[in-house]
Amino acid sequence: MSLRQFEYALAVAEEGSVTAAAEMLHVAQPSVSQQIRGLERELGVKVFARTPTGLVLTVVGRAFLREAEVAVNAARRARATARAGADELVGELVVAAQMGFGTRQLPHALRRR
Repeated sequence: MSLRQFEYALAVAEEGSVTAAAEMLHVAQPSVSQQIRGLERELGVKVFARTPTGLVLTVVGRAFLREAEVAVNAARRARATARAGADELVGELVVAAQMGFGTRQLPHALRRR
């Protein structure tokens, strides 16, 4: 099993369809279908029940995806920790200033760092 399979299965569960999950993930629909089939084949169980209106989690699928979500979140935290450890700044900086200060002093202050 791969982290990608976990992420794809979580997206399908959230979106309720392979097509919508593929759009959300910015990948081709056949790729998502293939990953889900491979995951179910490897597990030996059906994670999703196919219905006329889309895919729904089976009982086993719900239990499995709770653990898959823990794994995906742990991988994201590990990635963020590694990046932070490399002194790479990531995130968003928001600067607010009063009107008078913002037009004159702020540009000079930002240049000085």
